[in-house]
Amino acid sequence: MCHPEVLPGMRTPEVTRQEIEIPVGSGVTMPAMLATPDDGPAPSVLVISDVFGRSPFYEDLAARVATAGFEALLPDFFHRVGPLPERSREAAMARRQRLDERLALDDLRGALDWLRARPGSAGRIGTVGFCMGGSYVLHLAASEDDLVSVCYYGFPAHALPGEPRLIDLAGRMTGPILGLWGDQDEGCGMDNVAELARGLADHGVDFRHRVYPGLGHGFLARTEFDSAKETYEPACESWTLALDLWRQNLRAATPA
Repeated sequence: MCHPEVLPGMRTPEVTRQEIEIPVGSGVTMPAMLATPDDGPAPSVLVISDVFGRSPFYEDLAARVATAGFEALLPDFFHRVGPLPERSREAAMARRQRLDERLALDDLRGALDWLRARPGSAGRIGTVGFCMGGSYVLHLAASEDDLVSVCYYGFPAHALPGEPRLIDLAGRMTGPILGLWGDQDEGCGMDNVAELARGLADHGVDFRHRVYPGLGHGFLARTEFDSAKETYEPACESWTLALDLWRQNLRAATPA
């Protein structure tokens, strides 16, 4: 079994989950779940879910982040368009069509500002996003300079209305960035992943990525950290890489 959240010789911390509201301007708040470890202020990680939005899987994943010694914020960035009427791809895609993506990214920046004001904040903030959340992680990396970013199967060819594709924004991105894809992910396109990697390398961005053979889109959520599934080992390796990146680059505030 793979439990990279707890390093050898360390105890497993207790994790607290709480519901909060993040101010995002004009009297509007965005609901979110905050998961925190029990050993005081900790560096922060923003968790951005997939097109289905907040779910028990992402709530548990945020708790895993907290178990690793970080605080994790899971916002509902679909809050302006309401909940899914049913958990189906058709309903999720219909809701996404109603989402103002620029405004959703502004709300996520508001969540970053909220985390920066937390007692444990000391410089950089971690991010991790999945599917469209992975695309948003890359958009944030192109507009913020203090992030340690993990992109799970984001879409390199994604573009906001009237703006360049993420591939074409490579020169604006700041690292470190970790990208994780499966080579059977036709929606993301491995040619697009390769083009993004070349662009980031050309601009000297600290970027590393892993493309797992035989895996398709959404492999971490599909695996659900279930050791009985064939995709468990590569999924767990990818998660270990994410935790290692944050451990290497995030730190808590020094007590006064």
